[in-house]
Amino acid sequence: MTDLVKVRDLSVTYPRPRRSGGPLNAVRGVDLTMRRGETVGLVGESGSGKSTIGSALLGLVPAADGTIAFDGTDITRASRADRRLLARRMQVVFQDPYGSMNPAHTVGDTLAECLRYNLALPADEIQERVLRALDDVGLPPGAARRYPAAFSGGQRQRIAIARALVMEPDFIVCDEAVSALDLSVQAQVLNLLARLKETRGLSYLFISHDLAVVRYLSDSIVVLYAGRVVERGPAPQVADSPAHPYTRALLAAAPVPDPVVQLGRRTERLRALAAAPATPAQPGTGCDFAARCPFAQEICRTTSPELTDRDGVAVACHRYEHVMAQAA
Repeated sequence: MTDLVKVRDLSVTYPRPRRSGGPLNAVRGVDLTMRRGETVGLVGESGSGKSTIGSALLGLVPAADGTIAFDGTDITRASRADRRLLARRMQVVFQDPYGSMNPAHTVGDTLAECLRYNLALPADEIQERVLRALDDVGLPPGAARRYPAAFSGGQRQRIAIARALVMEPDFIVCDEAVSALDLSVQAQVLNLLARLKETRGLSYLFISHDLAVVRYLSDSIVVLYAGRVVERGPAPQVADSPAHPYTRALLAAAPVPDPVVQLGRRTERLRALAAAPATPAQPGTGCDFAARCPFAQEICRTTSPELTDRDGVAVACHRYEHVMAQAA
């Protein structure tokens, strides 16, 4: 598989008043590579910078530094005209499908709008694409004549996916696309995304705070903390045997139906909180996670760890050997 998306040393900064601490460095020096037909999961808690990376790829926020390439072309500072062309190949599915739809427009009008103004297709071809997209997401042709309020949350998310599909893209950013749905509907939408990946040859950047959900759909996982990559590797290895203390904390925070396993995870969380150092790292120095890490030592609070390849994964942790030894 060839590279479709290549991000190098990406940084994104949001302006902020000086009284609030000055500009916020939301993303700092992130590298990311996606191959054609691959799903990369981007996981981290709120404020980790994962949605900002998706927005930067789509041109919704500017990059302060670094480069973004799509299919071999640098799109870091693409013009509005170029972004309009890129919209034919890059689409997005947001967390709240109802909030991103006009309640006064029918579903058919919502799906046809981008085809009408971006591709200028004839009416018969627009109708054909709309009906095909609805069929692909499991909705009947009659759904095109109804309004968003007539559908459940899961059905609205299917409509949002259909809106992305009508452009026949190569790449879709799924930004917390299932986090607002209940568990049974989550599973249905995840299965739908997996099927569309195979039938349409799609590539996904799948953004979520839930490591278990990311594990299900992704080929590889990138873990973000405070705007930096702390772990990256194959999905089974990162999710089942995490090497960074932060990834282990994300895994321990995810509920499981087995009460014995759940009790073990709760015990591990409480032990980690009790063992966290009282003296945090100074701003701008050391590991960003040191103040919350039960494995932290003085080097963690004074020296920032480099992202280093270890046993098939890339990990930014001074205490990697000790973490893995305890896990074993």
